[in-house]
Amino acid sequence: MVEPPMTNDEFLAAFGTEQACISALFDARWPVGFRCSACGSARYYEITTRRLPLYECASCRLQTSLIVGTVLEGSRTSLTRWFYAMYLLSRENGISAVRLGELIQVTYKTAWLMAHKIRSAMTEADAFVLLTGDVRIDRCFYGDPTFDDALQPLLIGASFNEEAEPVVIKIKQPDPDHIYENKRFIKPEGVQAFHEEQTDCSSMPDISRYCKNNPALVMVVKQLKAWLNLTFNGIGAKHLQRYLNEFTYRLNCKIRGGSAFQETVGWCASSPVITYPQLTAFKRTLQVPWLYFGSKSRWRGSHISRWGA
Repeated sequence: MVEPPMTNDEFLAAFGTEQACISALFDARWPVGFRCSACGSARYYEITTRRLPLYECASCRLQTSLIVGTVLEGSRTSLTRWFYAMYLLSRENGISAVRLGELIQVTYKTAWLMAHKIRSAMTEADAFVLLTGDVRIDRCFYGDPTFDDALQPLLIGASFNEEAEPVVIKIKQPDPDHIYENKRFIKPEGVQAFHEEQTDCSSMPDISRYCKNNPALVMVVKQLKAWLNLTFNGIGAKHLQRYLNEFTYRLNCKIRGGSAFQETVGWCASSPVITYPQLTAFKRTLQVPWLYFGSKSRWRGSHISRWGA
C-alpha cells in the first residue's frame, strides 16, 4: 500500500481517484493476494462491469465483492469519499460529523454513519490488544465537575514500559450496575470487570491498589476531555464508548509510531459492517439526573441554590 501522505494535498494526490482507492482496499483486504473464501484458491477473474469490481474464483466460480465483509458493505458512497473519511478520522484531532459531511459533500446522516462505521473498525483494533506486563488501572470521569451528579464515570488502564511510560492505553465505560449511581463512583467489581476483560490476566493475575492517580494517565484524561468538548461540544453517554475507542486508537498508533491512516484502512477492510439500527439501538446508561427534578431548569436551579448557600 502507498505510504500515507502527511498533508491533505498529498493524500488527495494519492487517493483522489476511485481506481487508486480500489487498489488500496484490495491490498488491505488481501495483503498476501486474493484468496477465495470458499475454496482458498488464489486464481480469480476480475469482473469490471459494475461500479466496484467483482472477483470470481477460477476454481469454484464464487464471486466476491470488494466491499462485502468490510465496514463499507452495502454502501453506495464512492470509495474516494470513504478513504477521505478514514484519513480525516485518523488525523490527530479527528473530525465531527458536521465538518466531515461538509468536506466529503454528503448529508449529515451519511457522514455520521460513515464516521461510526470507521469507529467500529477502531473498536475492533482496540479489542485485539490486551494490556500486559506492568498495568495500571485508575478511575476517572468525563463531564463538568460542577455538576457532579451528571458525571460519566470511566476507567483508564495502561501498560507501562521500564521508563514508566504508557505504551498501550484503554478507556472504558463501566457497566451501570458497577456504579453507585447517586455518587457516580465505580464499585470495586467494576474495576475487576475491566481487569478481566481488558488485561492479560496471566501476566497480571491481581489488581494493584493505588492511593493516587498516575500523572501520565491524568494528562491523557485531560487531553480526552478537551478533544471531546472542542471537537464535538460534548458527547452523550450512549455513544461515548465509540469516541473513547477512537481517541485511544489514535493515541496508541502514535505511541508505537505506526500510521493511523494505514492501520485504519486495514481494520476497515477486515472488520464487519455495523448498521444504522445497530448503532441507534437502545443501550442502558446511567440515568440523567434532571429526571429526579422533573426538568433541566429545576436541576440547574438546585445546583445554583447549593452554590449560593
